[in-house]
Amino acid sequence: MRNFLIALVLGGTSLLPARAETVDIQLLAFNDFHSAFPSSFATTESGPVPAGGAEYLAAHLDRLQRDNPRGTLRLSAGDNISSTTMNMTALHDEPAIEALNLMRLDASVAGNHEFDEGLAEFRRMENGSCHPIDGCAVPGFKGADFPYLGANLVDTTTGKPALTPYVVKEVKGVKVGIIGVDYKNALKEAPGPTAPLEGRDEAEAVNTYTAELKAKGVRTIVVLIHQGGGQTGGGLPNQCNNLAGPIKDIVQRFDPEVDAVISGHTHNPYNCVINGIPVTQTSAHTRELTKVVLTVDRATGNPTAAKAENVTVTHDIRPDARIAALRRTYDQQGQKLLDRPVGLLARDLTATRNAAGESTIGHALADARLFATAAPENGGARIAIQPPYGGGIGGDLIVNPTGNEMSNLVTHGKALRVQPFSNMLVTMTLTGAQVERLLEQQWCGQSTARVLGVSQGLTYTYDNARPACDKIDPATIKLDGAVIDPAASYRVTANSFIATGGDSFSVLTEGTERVEKVRDIEAFESYIRAKSPLQAPALGRVTRVN
Repeated sequence: MRNFLIALVLGGTSLLPARAETVDIQLLAFNDFHSAFPSSFATTESGPVPAGGAEYLAAHLDRLQRDNPRGTLRLSAGDNISSTTMNMTALHDEPAIEALNLMRLDASVAGNHEFDEGLAEFRRMENGSCHPIDGCAVPGFKGADFPYLGANLVDTTTGKPALTPYVVKEVKGVKVGIIGVDYKNALKEAPGPTAPLEGRDEAEAVNTYTAELKAKGVRTIVVLIHQGGGQTGGGLPNQCNNLAGPIKDIVQRFDPEVDAVISGHTHNPYNCVINGIPVTQTSAHTRELTKVVLTVDRATGNPTAAKAENVTVTHDIRPDARIAALRRTYDQQGQKLLDRPVGLLARDLTATRNAAGESTIGHALADARLFATAAPENGGARIAIQPPYGGGIGGDLIVNPTGNEMSNLVTHGKALRVQPFSNMLVTMTLTGAQVERLLEQQWCGQSTARVLGVSQGLTYTYDNARPACDKIDPATIKLDGAVIDPAASYRVTANSFIATGGDSFSVLTEGTERVEKVRDIEAFESYIRAKSPLQAPALGRVTRVN
């Protein structure tokens, strides 16, 4: 049956209220959630105040949506996961996705930290299923209820976007296009394997899909971009003091049809206008959320006005009870995993460095990587390295002087604090000449020296008085006492961050016959179990003169 709306007319005048010529569409957004269940502090005009926490973020979203119940979209500018707390790391961030589902998120862009454990783990966050090793932390984990966007993340085997480029939401009769882009080098810097994905230019992707949306009659267009900048000299969340950083150039190249930009990644709050487009970011970890109101002309579908505000996620509100209960449940569950025993420690392993730049924790981690990848089926490594920074060392392992007979117990939580980055270990073939270049790159092209932890059997001497890129006499580079042959091949293990050229170790991108089977934390824990009580390695693998 066809339904008809019959307008009653008296004296030529409709008795129905006139339809408004404009409609307000409210965007409620945040960036860099990072599984931020705990609260912290936020900077405001009146000074720091308690702020943030997932249950308070949810409560503020609900409060603000009551101002416009049917005209609100909830959005994220990426990095929803990669936890701020060890218990969420132990649970592989599944509770964070559950919390965002409860918050009724409409869309998110994929940030760089979405790929910390590789493409396969991101797809699990996106689509659900249990972790291949640890099972489901959240029973029957179903993944995100919201779409993850990535217009500039391309599958190189097909040349097509690997993620959904955009979604269109109809709000109060207005079609709103939401495009998501990650920063273009995100996949190159991801600790986990992301092949065959590749990041492309952010502005080019936005303009391509803006044109496609316009062709479909969409005139209200919002961009979620996981890239940002910051105010020069700092500033409050609703200020814009000389914005600097990549976001400025990127937005300046956007099609002017873009109506609002929600940015992230740099964790610096600002509320700016670039080429007439409002551009915002919060300080991350749920301390603030962004509210943007677009006033849209119903006839054209184009916004005629925009107002943006960063709102502090204060604690003067009743927190969301469901998410508070979720946090309590998984805090307890995560702590049980963190308390799981791994093995015993004979002596402290610390990141304290000697004059040559060696540390006991650095060499122990390199030894663990060699131990895990030496078998032919795991890569056949003969050398392993441990960087101090990118994808590197998260802390010390200390024998606690408490008098407790188990003061030297290493738990999963303690091991995870030392290796928190979930890097895959990549074993590759390098020539002896490339091994020399690798060692030279500890100084060559670096702003500060990045002396590597090296596995047992590899030794060398560097002259600190010599120029960068030429500090090592090749005759001092030895493996099990024999000088490295520049023309021979050696199997070398590195973590996936530097294996793809991170921290300027570009020679590792030349490695061939690459094998990725073991994750850094798995390697470290298996080594502790096998060697328990684990001794501190002797220093002296690296020698410095001058």
